[in-house]
Amino acid sequence: MPEAELISVKVKHLNNLQNQIITEKHTLITDEPEESGGDGLAVNPIELLLGAEGSCTISVLTMFAKRMKYDLQGVEINLTHKRVRVEEIQDSGIEVDNERGYVHKIEKNIKFIGNLDEDQIEELRRVSQRCPVHNIIEKRTYFEISFDHAEKS
Repeated sequence: MPEAELISVKVKHLNNLQNQIITEKHTLITDEPEESGGDGLAVNPIELLLGAEGSCTISVLTMFAKRMKYDLQGVEINLTHKRVRVEEIQDSGIEVDNERGYVHKIEKNIKFIGNLDEDQIEELRRVSQRCPVHNIIEKRTYFEISFDHAEKS
């Protein structure tokens, strides 16, 4: 992704906890699970985030493997998300915000499929960290938030 590329989406509320995500060329619907008050009719936002992380990582790995002519025949990624108490990870060396008492933990298991030697596998492990979505989630993000109001007739 070029450094100066601007990516923009619009999100609109549909009904209950369903929302419409509108991109330049695509539209998706999200919903919350029934246990959270939604209808469970579409992917929830955290599933969408995990899917973005996994699909971006696979794309980065596939592009790299093609360029290097590795025999990478496929990649499968399993991701899980859970909230954990800060106390559970305080001794891990991970910097956390203690204010809320918990952090979001994403476990990511990457399976390489193909005829690869140990050096190629190690290089793919390293390259897997280059995914732009991974970097956005992990540390390179700040928000500028503004608000508008429109009266409905």
